[in-house]
Amino acid sequence: MNNEATNWVANKLVTMEGLEIAERTPEDFLLVKSRNDYTFLVAVLGVNNVVGLSDVEPLFAGATKPQLVINVPSKTLWSGTAIDRIHAASAAFGTLGDVSRAAHTADAGSYRDKNMGFFINAMKQHTNVSSVSYVYETVFKVDRKIGTSLVIAVIEAYNMSAEDVRNAKTRFGHFDVVVKSSSYGSITDQAEEAAKSMGSQALTYRELMLRLAK
Repeated sequence: MNNEATNWVANKLVTMEGLEIAERTPEDFLLVKSRNDYTFLVAVLGVNNVVGLSDVEPLFAGATKPQLVINVPSKTLWSGTAIDRIHAASAAFGTLGDVSRAAHTADAGSYRDKNMGFFINAMKQHTNVSSVSYVYETVFKVDRKIGTSLVIAVIEAYNMSAEDVRNAKTRFGHFDVVVKSSSYGSITDQAEEAAKSMGSQALTYRELMLRLAK
């Protein structure tokens, strides 16, 4: 646990409409109370590089366990092993902004990012896909029944540019496919060329579904 990060989040949460901190537990979890009197425990991490399994494991070692784990700063990546451990504990992960979104569900442990949930479900339901696992929170390893496994990076971009592709490469490392999370906008020719130069492809959601098949 990072006391400084927890203090920062506690100060921010009291300014959010409809939320209050009812208690701070001995584990330094924040007991957050929503307008509807729903309460849940939030654990705060202060990891700067990548949130790993060793960062989240201690949070679930005691009798009192959080329903939501957040990290400050928000740009930090979450490793697949950390995400899997959190989900295995019937908990959720995210950023400061996800606290209010999780509160609205009245079941914070079940909170999931809707956009990523859409992609995960779509890939899992594909007839040629045997399994989908997290590499990072927006990067997935997709094992196929026919064909090699693919690493898929999902990025937010309206008109995907070469810079978007290069930034994704810097942030995530290698991927086979970079796909736009939005169904609107387009992929520029420069983005396609940038991806090709990395041995990857820049695709729309519809093109991704076709790519998974072959």
